[in-house]
Amino acid sequence: MAYKVTTIPLWKKTAIGSGSAGGTSLSAPIDLREINRQGAFSLSYAIAAAGAAATAATCMFHYVLSSTVDGTYISPINGDGGTIGTAGTGIVAGEVRSFTPVVMPFMKVKVIAGTSGTALVTAELNVR
Repeated sequence: MAYKVTTIPLWKKTAIGSGSAGGTSLSAPIDLREINRQGAFSLSYAIAAAGAAATAATCMFHYVLSSTVDGTYISPINGDGGTIGTAGTGIVAGEVRSFTPVVMPFMKVKVIAGTSGTALVTAELNVR
């Protein structure tokens, strides 16, 4: 049986954070009603240092959900609480993390850069 994988670009070399202040970025809404979901989700990403910095900030990835595209996006309170994973300080050439979100029609992915610096983030959501 062939499976279709849908890849949704989220960020492309986007600076997250500012100096030692850290920062947060939310993706655009993802309409999961239009994707043939069979339960498999992954986030593929690369993190690089920004500017003259030797290392990138530690980045945490989460997902938030809503029942409407322009509604309030919230973290689920059961299971993983919306956590996808954390990429350590330094330069991450590329990683993939699988996760299983709570069923809702709309999702956003959130990246939080820690206070150790700025990160250039490239990420895609993959759904089978």
